[in-house]
Amino acid sequence: MLVHPREVFTVAIAKRASSIVLAHNHPGGDATPSEADIRVTRDLIRAGQLLKIEVVDDVILGRSTNERPKDFVSLPELGYFAG
Repeated sequence: MLVHPREVFTVAIAKRASSIVLAHNHPGGDATPSEADIRVTRDLIRAGQLLKIEVVDDVILGRSTNERPKDFVSLPELGYFAG
C-alpha cells in the first residue's frame, strides 16, 4: 500500500479530530482518479470508521482542461463514496 492508515490518521488522532479531508496531487496534471486512488480512499474511509474519524473528502490536484475547468477533482463530487 502506498499510503498507510497509521500515517494518515496520526495527527488526526493526536488533535482529537472528528473528521479529515484527504488530498494529493497527480504530477502529470491529469486529476482523474486511478483505481489505486479509489482503492486507497476506500481503505482509509474504512479505517476512519473504526477510529470514528470521518473522511469528508478526497481531493486530487492537477491541471484544468477544456473538459474539466477546475484544477482539482473531489472523489465524492464524482460520485465515489457518496453516503
